[in-house]
Amino acid sequence: MAAPTRFHSTTTGLNGTVFANGTMKAVLNGTAGGGGYATVGAHVAAALLNAAAGKTPYLSQATIRQMWNDLLSKGYFEPTVGVRWGATEVTAYLKTTMR
Repeated sequence: MAAPTRFHSTTTGLNGTVFANGTMKAVLNGTAGGGGYATVGAHVAAALLNAAAGKTPYLSQATIRQMWNDLLSKGYFEPTVGVRWGATEVTAYLKTTMR
């Protein structure tokens, strides 16, 4: 049996240590901690899984990784030049991509 996939890992491409060694499942379930990043982390995990399954052809895994990684490194994601989304806006957008 394979080991659980860590949220922050080379497998997911999601940088940081917000969820320490928390698994994707724990982040999705809300049991990995994460403070103010818990909600956006869960939506990022779900969006990444959906993109990997081909359920969001207009939203790539690379874009989802960039959203998360930019949030951590810059404090915002820039979907277009001059527009800055924080965790709340990223979460709201990702919710629109889910069925």
